[in-house]
Amino acid sequence: MLTTSVNTDYNNDLHDWNAIEHQVEHIAKAGFTHTQWIHDWEGEYLYSKSEMFQARDILSYYGIKAHTIHATEGGQRDLFDAQGHKVPHVRERCTRIRKDYTNPNEYLRLAGVDLIKNRIDLCSHIGAKAMVLHMQLPFGMFRRSSSDMEDYYKQVCKSFDEVQPYAKAAGVKIALENLLFTPVEYELDKFERLFQRYDFDFLGLCYDSGHASIMCQDNYYLYLEKYHDRLCVTHLQDTDSVPREKLDDDVAVVQADAHRVPFTGVLDWQKIAYWVARAPLEMPADFEIGLKYNQSFESEKEELDLLSDCHERALKFHQMVLNEKELL
Repeated sequence: MLTTSVNTDYNNDLHDWNAIEHQVEHIAKAGFTHTQWIHDWEGEYLYSKSEMFQARDILSYYGIKAHTIHATEGGQRDLFDAQGHKVPHVRERCTRIRKDYTNPNEYLRLAGVDLIKNRIDLCSHIGAKAMVLHMQLPFGMFRRSSSDMEDYYKQVCKSFDEVQPYAKAAGVKIALENLLFTPVEYELDKFERLFQRYDFDFLGLCYDSGHASIMCQDNYYLYLEKYHDRLCVTHLQDTDSVPREKLDDDVAVVQADAHRVPFTGVLDWQKIAYWVARAPLEMPADFEIGLKYNQSFESEKEELDLLSDCHERALKFHQMVLNEKELL
């Protein structure tokens, strides 16, 4: 059976259960079988147990299975310039984050651990087996001080050492995502350090194809080629990439992260299917797309037409993966 998965926040990430349920309902109407629960993917919101049951029951009511979730690293990094443009705070430590599993302040670090455990609990309640986690590296600090970089990873490992038994007991993997803004050499160092320290039962990779198409200018498939044996979650989306000379322009980079449906941009989806077929990823692969994001649809028909088109692309991709598996 061909299965398909798309993010719960395909149109908005409103902190509103009516908006959440509306999107889950339409995911089901479009024919999807699974979803990645992405609401509250950033910030420091803690789900109560009753809300976890509500999420479970909404998914169950519409016949949608929770495949994965998107956890939060804590806080919100976006600032705004005088023209109102979103400016990501990504090169240095973001001191506005109060629950931060990488923080040198032990109180804030432990609060970040609690936030991760809260999302593991959400996985357990709704039936998801893996969750995406950001680790936005303060690479400006890394460039200035190798000792600060080592101290950063000491805090990360302290937190992951504490989270690991909790996650394993729940049967939930954490998938580190390849991110925007951070130069490739620092992303590779992150994955190398942490994959050497932690086994796949705890820590894997979330491959974001759109992020790779922007940041990995020499090879969009670099992380798949190197770490396909760690692939446990995907964020499949397409972009037009960005000119290489714009990679240091954080506003240009975030604007290029289009989250378009696959097969509409620069990526070679046959290559992605090739590597997904060779990975331990439990299908379906998650699409992470934006359909008229933060805008109103003109009609329910427009919304369902766009979702149905996305669903057809998800079916096509799953079949491509199956075809590749037959060649193994």
